[in-house]
Amino acid sequence: MSGGRHDQAERARQRGTALLEEAVERSRPSIVAERVRANVEWLGQAMLATGAAWVLAQQIFGHPRPIFAPVAALIGVSASLGQRRRSLIEMVLGVALGIGIADALVTLIGTGPAQIAAVVGGAMAVAIAFGGSTVLVGEAAASALLVVTIQLPGTGLSGVRFLDSLLGGVVAIAVTSLLPRNPVEAVRRAVAPLLGELAGTLEDVARALERRDPELAERAWARSSRLRLAELESAVAAGREMLHLAPFRGGTREQFARYQQAAAQIATTLTSVDALSRGAVRALSVDDNVPAPVPESLRDLAETVRTLDEYLEDPAGRPVVREPALRAAAQATLVLEHTANLSVSVIVAHVRSTAVDLIRGWGLDRAEAERLVREAADKLATGEHPVPLTE
Repeated sequence: MSGGRHDQAERARQRGTALLEEAVERSRPSIVAERVRANVEWLGQAMLATGAAWVLAQQIFGHPRPIFAPVAALIGVSASLGQRRRSLIEMVLGVALGIGIADALVTLIGTGPAQIAAVVGGAMAVAIAFGGSTVLVGEAAASALLVVTIQLPGTGLSGVRFLDSLLGGVVAIAVTSLLPRNPVEAVRRAVAPLLGELAGTLEDVARALERRDPELAERAWARSSRLRLAELESAVAAGREMLHLAPFRGGTREQFARYQQAAAQIATTLTSVDALSRGAVRALSVDDNVPAPVPESLRDLAETVRTLDEYLEDPAGRPVVREPALRAAAQATLVLEHTANLSVSVIVAHVRSTAVDLIRGWGLDRAEAERLVREAADKLATGEHPVPLTE
């Protein structure tokens, strides 16, 4: 019992230390500056939309303090960061609908706990009756709640705030359409942590095989199983929509196309790495021999993953990515000539599959990528360098 409590305390201490180190890392000035730099376009959109909405509401409606115009504009600009265009429009309409309904009901029934419940329920009921989505209904309820809790009956603002909020939403849509964020930035931020985790997983598996460490292999497998594509898929979908709605230079479109192509291959790479990690766990659990070239091939794959962003940023980086990928596949393939146990066969199959997925990340079809892998293995078998260093 005391030993178990000691182990639990030690694990808790280790988790606490890891969290503290992560917090320190996240608070470094360079990281803080990078976060701000990455969101400069959003900050600019928010400043422009809120200022323009305030001025336009004053000029068009004559409302001296049109607070709901910039509020709706800010909500619209912020929604566009992670919402499709339809969701943005629904969010804007929900804000305006909730404010309009609340204004009307507050004038009739006043304020108080019962009135708050009635106004929120009424706003949701009307939004649902119009066939609104969850986004529209939720925004209608939240906006109605905001009105009923800050406005006193008889202020003379009924109806005006509905127009203010509608104007603010229109301004947000105009700003995000005419001055959109660069779609490459969002995809780049989604890709970077995935590549880092993939590379780290491959390196962990390589160390586990070298050290014959089943616990490290289990942790690597768990690490690969936690990887998710939702953020990357959302960024790619939003980027495609931005490119349809707003003018971008050809360079932006070309770079986004590279990220979009790579995203599809990263998805299959995740599956291959997860299976590869599982194969390593099995190999160690049954004490199968895993020759030294296999961990080396995993490190080459990790290098490929870490350098993939060089190609995504500039096609001239393709040879830098291709060389370690082909070397990994070639080394692992030759292992089968000396070791034919099932565990190694599974690992090698997924090393090859991962290499092919990564090579396809720059637009090659599967047949061409597999041909390059076969040629690399043949060259390595004859003592040649598996791939040329330049295009």
